[in-house]
Amino acid sequence: MTILQNTAQTPDPAHIFCDIGRALTSSLDPMEVFHRVMIVIGDFFAPRNWSLLLREKGGTRLRFEIAMGVDAERLEHVWVEEGEGIAGWVNRHGQPVVVADVRSDPRFSARIDGLLGFVTRSVICVPLLDSEKQVIGVIELINKLDGEQAEFSQEEMAILSAIGVFAGIGAENAFLHQKVKDLAMSDPLTGLGNRLYFNDVFQREMALVSRYGHSMCLLMMDVDRMKEINDLHGHLTGDKALVALAGLLRGEVRHSDLVARLGGDEFVILMQHADATAGHEMARRIESAIARWNLSAPLGPVRLGLSIGVQAGGPDAVTNLLAAADADMYRVKNSRREAAGMGGGEQVRGYLWDAMDDRGNGRD
Repeated sequence: MTILQNTAQTPDPAHIFCDIGRALTSSLDPMEVFHRVMIVIGDFFAPRNWSLLLREKGGTRLRFEIAMGVDAERLEHVWVEEGEGIAGWVNRHGQPVVVADVRSDPRFSARIDGLLGFVTRSVICVPLLDSEKQVIGVIELINKLDGEQAEFSQEEMAILSAIGVFAGIGAENAFLHQKVKDLAMSDPLTGLGNRLYFNDVFQREMALVSRYGHSMCLLMMDVDRMKEINDLHGHLTGDKALVALAGLLRGEVRHSDLVARLGGDEFVILMQHADATAGHEMARRIESAIARWNLSAPLGPVRLGLSIGVQAGGPDAVTNLLAAADADMYRVKNSRREAAGMGGGEQVRGYLWDAMDDRGNGRD
């Protein structure tokens, strides 16, 4: 939730729609659009408190997305139920409202006043409408700054209502642009970031490592015997296995880590502010999660295996980190293949432990 204070002087009313037009075309980031529109609204209408509330996805409640004015930070994480108060009524009916004195309006709810220790007198509330005239949120202004008895007018409601329509359509366009951008950077099968997204994040993280001198860790991963799974069980089952693996990886990473599918059966994890020890611990957790998945046998006879290369480095090594992690992954994969050809049992486990020692994992 964004919180701002009203500090600017009220501009000439003739310029309000020009200012709104510039705000709506200034960015393709939906929240940046809303942010700039709300600044213009605060400058023009001079309310004591003013807020933009958005409908929850797939629901009817409203959440304070941008709150400005007195004690606005206390509205973070606050929801307004459908039909609750003036904002809830506008959300339900899609009609603008101006109330000169809320004490005489039965739609008013004092719950938010109670949270803020605030006294609402005059209110304008208008719907944010998309191109199909569906409500996506509301803009609410409370109490004019110019005097205790000042009231919002019908003319101000008409101006704000038009702004709500323009802002809703502008934000809808920005949301659509963001959705197209997100789709372009998402893997359609697993929902993870794709190679394009990973490259973008990786370049930014390399710059941060070079500037601030901390360490970054990469885990390069390749599914073992993926071709065999596809050949024996079909590509549909192979796709299910990749989706399952993506879920396992999501379940093990930290909130700050990036998981991406580079293509085919190759995955990568980027760990911010992490060294090789953290990377190897992550690899162990992933291998344990895969082992548990194999025991549960959700895809019948299909068993997953994953070769994981781990490399970490600071400013002096970050440019070669991706190639080093990739080389380590193939070294692990070749070790697994050679070990599989030895027959199995204790020989295989001993061989794999030696390979792990070679890459610095150590033994428990």
